[in-house]
Amino acid sequence: MGIMVDADVVLFNGEVITVDEKKPRAQGVAVRDGRILWVGTNEGVRQAIGKGTQVRDLKGMSVVPGFIESHNHTLMFGLGLSSIDLTKVSSIEEIIALVRERAAKQKEGTWITGVGYNQNELKEKRHPTREDLDKAAPKHLVSLRHTSAHGCVVNSLALAKAGITKETRDPEGGKIGKDGATGELTGLLFETPAMKMIDDITPKPTLEELIPALGNAGRRFLSEGITSAMDASVGGNDIPLQIAAYQEAVERGILKVRHNLAIWSEAVFDYCRFEESLKEARGRLLGLGIRSGLGDEKLRIGPFKIIVDGAFSTVTAVTYEPYGAEASDRGCGVLVVEPEKLARLASLVHGLGWQLSIHGIGDRAIDVCLDAFEAAQKSQPRKDARYRLEHCTMVLPRMFDRMKRLGVIPVLQPGFIWELGDNWFRQLGKETCARLKPFRTLLANQILMAFSSDRPVVSGAPLLGIHSAVNQKTRSGQDYAPAERITPEEALRCYTINGAYATFEEKIKGSIEVGKLADLVILAEDLTRVKPESIKDIPVVATMVGGEFCWEKK
Repeated sequence: MGIMVDADVVLFNGEVITVDEKKPRAQGVAVRDGRILWVGTNEGVRQAIGKGTQVRDLKGMSVVPGFIESHNHTLMFGLGLSSIDLTKVSSIEEIIALVRERAAKQKEGTWITGVGYNQNELKEKRHPTREDLDKAAPKHLVSLRHTSAHGCVVNSLALAKAGITKETRDPEGGKIGKDGATGELTGLLFETPAMKMIDDITPKPTLEELIPALGNAGRRFLSEGITSAMDASVGGNDIPLQIAAYQEAVERGILKVRHNLAIWSEAVFDYCRFEESLKEARGRLLGLGIRSGLGDEKLRIGPFKIIVDGAFSTVTAVTYEPYGAEASDRGCGVLVVEPEKLARLASLVHGLGWQLSIHGIGDRAIDVCLDAFEAAQKSQPRKDARYRLEHCTMVLPRMFDRMKRLGVIPVLQPGFIWELGDNWFRQLGKETCARLKPFRTLLANQILMAFSSDRPVVSGAPLLGIHSAVNQKTRSGQDYAPAERITPEEALRCYTINGAYATFEEKIKGSIEVGKLADLVILAEDLTRVKPESIKDIPVVATMVGGEFCWEKK
């Protein structure tokens, strides 16, 4: 059948990987009014070329659906671009030097922030402390965020301003770092309830500061082929302000990447006063006037996000057996909310029509998450709830059947293998690591999973994530879990159509099919046909969102 209308854009002479099981490969794509008009052969697609059609000869390059970043922290990442970048530091001395350099440029008494340090990557194999930061900037307030975002370290001036002393007790679900021998404060704070004590006294960004931060983040995403993303922690400071920033950034054309916004539970719920907050939660959520699904193709309200545990790198992921690289740090993690309380909160939110998204990393934490999903479903059965289990890292064999029965969608971060795998070997041992991120086993159990990066925890490029899932190698070149390797085609599905399914949007995006949104990525090479070890190095040539080329490689 011929094409009866002219296209706005025609791509031909390419290797089109559609992620459509009915038509997995094509040579060309035609686009009109922001949607896919036609997919097929070169001969067929040329019928859509008219006087005003933008025509591009791909010359054998590859086209894939726009990558969907199913779990990251867009706003946090964008704001962090103005902080000290600690992702590549190799020692405490280097951190001190960077803080001292920033202090020389800032007025005394102002805040100095840094992001992305990882004690496991430092020469000293320890966290920086308040004493270290006091040396660097005794007359400034200093706060450095750990790469996991589940911990931070502050200096003495910041501790004093927050009213934190050696007598201050750990808030429920959080931990205040203290020297084991003296009880003195180390400056370390772990998990949101403790970190909030500092967040509450730091200057909050204004609307006009949030909007360019979103634009900066979005441009990075487009350069990596990301056309849709989930911000997994909206509302950390102010839900209406952050949603307004997103809306303004989209309307002004500053943010081109489509977004789902996961509403962070701590923004409307105080775990330290659980019973009272539970009574208030219904009114607060209804008072927001939003719930999952509200919005349009550019900006939507996503799930209600609850955090159960922390991260392996800070020994706050909740496990049944102790772990940790150093004997002094070994433990079973920090449970942010008790199982019975989580089940009650999850049931209430589920009953209000929200999609549930729960962060669970350790094996015990995953059990707690599954218990909460089960309680929610029992309290009010819903045929298509699509519960999201964020991270879902330390999965035990007995969990797979239960996950499948509940329809749980694990949202995993394959890039952790590349960037954190060597550290996990030290903290958990290779035998344990062999069952972390069980991609192949999840597929074998017919459990649909979506991929993401958790940026800024690690680099956000989807091609690096696909590379990691396919090769199962750490950055140092060690084998991680070879038995859990998946194919490039399978990994691509996790970064496209499966990500769309995880947000109830599989009918409008995630594959190159007629009628779907024209969100496309042109790659210099076919990721399914290059050597597996070179997938992460494939150049992104151009990124299209809604039929518009929003980014092109110069």
